[in-house]
Amino acid sequence: MNAQLDLATVLLLHKSSFLVGAFCFLYARWQSPRDEGLGILASGFLFLALASTLAGYGEQKLLPAYLWTLSSFTLGIGGYALFWIGVRRLSAGRRRKADWFALSIPVAGAAIGLATHFHVVNYVRASVFNATAFALLAASAVAVIADRKCEPLPVRALFAAAMAVGASLCLAVVVGLVKPGIIPITTTYAFFLSIICHFAIAFFALVLVKERAEAELRRSADTDALTGAANRRWFLTQLPGSNWHGDCLIVMDLDFFKRINDRYGHHAGDQALIAFADLIRSSLRKGDCFARLGGEEFGLYLPQTSEAQAFAIAERLRRAVENLAVTSNEQPIALSVSMGLAAARGNESSWEDLFNRADAALYEAKRSGRNRVTSSSSAPTPTSTSMEASFGRAG
Repeated sequence: MNAQLDLATVLLLHKSSFLVGAFCFLYARWQSPRDEGLGILASGFLFLALASTLAGYGEQKLLPAYLWTLSSFTLGIGGYALFWIGVRRLSAGRRRKADWFALSIPVAGAAIGLATHFHVVNYVRASVFNATAFALLAASAVAVIADRKCEPLPVRALFAAAMAVGASLCLAVVVGLVKPGIIPITTTYAFFLSIICHFAIAFFALVLVKERAEAELRRSADTDALTGAANRRWFLTQLPGSNWHGDCLIVMDLDFFKRINDRYGHHAGDQALIAFADLIRSSLRKGDCFARLGGEEFGLYLPQTSEAQAFAIAERLRRAVENLAVTSNEQPIALSVSMGLAAARGNESSWEDLFNRADAALYEAKRSGRNRVTSSSSAPTPTSTSMEASFGRAG
C-alpha cells in the first residue's frame, strides 16, 4: 500500500471522501429538513475538504509554507469542531447553543499559531491537529451512544463505532509522530484507512436519519393523534396471543361525555380526553398497556395481576379522575369514569371473550349509576356483545 500511494495521492482521496460525505449530508438535509445537524455536518466536511486541498497543494510545493500550514490547520480543526456540533444535533435531534463554543478551539489554535509559529514545524502541527481530531471524534462517538437512552436506534452503535475507529486512527498518527516505531502503521496508511471511516460515518449518519423517520412513522401509526396515548391498533398488538391466564383487562368510559361536548364545546371535550389520558399514563406500572380504543373509551391491560389487585388499581384511578381539575374558558369541568374489569380465567378462546366480559361489566357500571368500577365476576355476560361494538359506546 505504501509503495503504491504517496501522501499527496492519499490526501486527494482524503479530500474526495469529505466532499462525497458533504454532498450526502446536503442531500439528506434536503430530503429531511427537520433533522438537525445535517447542514452543519456538511459544512464540517467541506471545511475538512478545503483543509485537505490546501495541505495537498502544500505537499506539492504549489503554495508557500507560511500560507498553507496555518490555514489548513485552522480550517481542519474548524471542520472537526463543526462535525462535533453537527453530530450532537443530529444525535439529540435538537439545537444546543452551548455546542457552538467548540468553534473557540480553531480560533484559539490560530491565535497560538500566529504567536508561536508552531504550525511551521510539520510534526508539531500534525500532532496537535490529530490530537484535537481524536478528542472531537471520540466526544462525538460518546454523544451518539449516550443519546441511545432517549432514542434506541440500532444504527447508533455502528455510527459511534465508525467515529471511534476514526478517532483511533488520529491517535495512532499522534503516537507515530511523537514516538516513531511504537505503532506499526505509517501516516500515509492511517490517512488511507480514515478515508473508509469518512464514508462509513456519512453512510451511518444517513441510516440514522432513515431509521428515525421510520420510527416516527411507527409512532404515528400507533399513537392517538389527540391524546398522545397509544391507539387501538397498538393496544391489540400488545395483547399476548395465548397464555394470558392471570392477566386483567379494564375497559374505561368517561361518563356523560356527550353532555360535556354539548355544554362546553368539542374543544373542552378534547381537553377532558387529553387530561384523562395524561393522568392514566402517569399512573401506570412497568408492563401495563394503556390506549384509547375509540371516542371516550380507553383500555388498560394489566399483565400478571390478580382480580383484587386490578380492582384496587382501577378504584385508585377512578378516584384520581374524580379529583382531576379540568377547566375550559375558566369553567370547571367535572369528570368521572366508569370501568369494567375482567380477569382472565384461562378458559377464554380469544381476547374477544375477555373484552366481552369487561364490556359487560362496564355496561353494568353505567347501569348502576356510573362513576364506579364493576368486575365481570359480578356482572352478566351478554351473548350478543362483540369487541367491535364495545369500542363505540358513548356516555
